[in-house]
Amino acid sequence: MSIREELEERERRELAPYAMLSAESRGRERWIEPDPIRTAFQRDRDRIIHCKAFRRLEYKTQVFVNHEGDHYRTRLTHSLEVWQIGQTIASALGLNLNLVGAISLGHDLGHTPFGHSGEDALDALLPEGFRHYEQGVRVVEELDDSYPDQPGLNLTFEVREGILKHVIWKIALDPNRFSHLEPTVMPSLEAQVINMADPIAFISHDLDDGLRAGILDETDLSGLKIAKRLSAMGKRPWTRLVIPLLVNDVIHETARSIAKNGISSSGDVRAHPELLVDLSPEIKGEKEELSAYLYENFYDDYRVRRMRKQGIRIIEELYRVFMNDWRLLPTDVTASKRAELTASEGEDQENILRPIVRDYIAGMTDRFAFKTYSQVIGSIALPE
Repeated sequence: MSIREELEERERRELAPYAMLSAESRGRERWIEPDPIRTAFQRDRDRIIHCKAFRRLEYKTQVFVNHEGDHYRTRLTHSLEVWQIGQTIASALGLNLNLVGAISLGHDLGHTPFGHSGEDALDALLPEGFRHYEQGVRVVEELDDSYPDQPGLNLTFEVREGILKHVIWKIALDPNRFSHLEPTVMPSLEAQVINMADPIAFISHDLDDGLRAGILDETDLSGLKIAKRLSAMGKRPWTRLVIPLLVNDVIHETARSIAKNGISSSGDVRAHPELLVDLSPEIKGEKEELSAYLYENFYDDYRVRRMRKQGIRIIEELYRVFMNDWRLLPTDVTASKRAELTASEGEDQENILRPIVRDYIAGMTDRFAFKTYSQVIGSIALPE
């Protein structure tokens, strides 16, 4: 018996009956020889960690553009915090930690530079729109070039599904897009954990970053229900207790929901019409109150709006200049379509060029977007 087979047998013995087992994965788009040491989900996790798109997350905005300060979160540190929170929840529920790890580390691979500002800009520019979770699937299925003999990372169905569906706590997926990942079907509990770990991570670290930047004030926050609850719990600053409160509540509410709905297999999870991993109604209300406060007083603050405005401007102008002259794109970016672009014009050329420009801009880091802008358009002053 190989080490991988021993690990798979351990999963069968130790994980909860509703957990997703590595040996029961639906597999990959292209068959590969099973690894002698790692399970399928461990292998996926490692492929994500070693891909270029993951490394670029270090220089992609969460809220503050990278040059604003060394201690603000980036997409990379956000992904690591999602991983940490996801591991804690999954461990308590007896779920597959390796699947949770792979999804959490890969869930934001499709994010643009300048955070959601960049996503909004591309969404407005592209006729078909732009969604970072769909772009994440493109990255791991088509765009990453870590393996010269094949496109993408060739990940398992469950990890790709988790990347696509990590937003279903707030967004209904289009049933006609990425149908091979069954957008209308509930994902594994491991993927549902990321649906909670993601917002828990960003509401906590955006609160911390907002206070660090001097945009938020603890005195003004003290009237929130969650602040009152946590301030009464001990000597630690209440802002340091947000994650423990939310994580504990998710664990207990999910265990209650699993028992109430008689969930006894991963098949039961997929057949259930609603998310099973969730917060209790009371704590969810307090979290939503905090979230609304952040949107009004942090994300909508003039300093953050200035950063957003500049990011949107850069992406809009890069998109227009590349669509107007595709020869400004690097040769390797247009190589596979160069003959078609040369032979076409007008609307036909635009249809060929549009996904190329989309993928090129979406893959940029903040600093590479600034650099490219200065090279093809002109210098731009950094926001103060």
